[in-house]
Amino acid sequence: MKKKILVVDDDLLLLISLELLLSDEGYSVKLVNKSSLIKESIITFSPDLIIMDIWLDEADGREICDEIKKSPLTSQIPIILLTALSHQKISEFDCQADAIIGKPCNHNILLQTTSDLLL
Repeated sequence: MKKKILVVDDDLLLLISLELLLSDEGYSVKLVNKSSLIKESIITFSPDLIIMDIWLDEADGREICDEIKKSPLTSQIPIILLTALSHQKISEFDCQADAIIGKPCNHNILLQTTSDLLL
């Protein structure tokens, strides 16, 4: 059975490129471009992994990540956060993400991190 990945970003071009990249690797991918749709998408899609931008339309991905990790129903879902912030700023984050990757992201690093978290 294909592993399912929920990708959340308000940049439509990035969403499409990540969908192509992950689909080519054999993953089932659902795209979400609005933070208000994340909870519903988690319930209906039941992702094995979430890839989410930190800066979303109306929310902070770090706060959404922490909410997901606090719930007993979703705490086991690995989360990769994407950000255009500098490495120094990334090191200052205090959230429960399983990984944080800078943008533009190296596709090999993203795929390796994804694979590692889905083991």
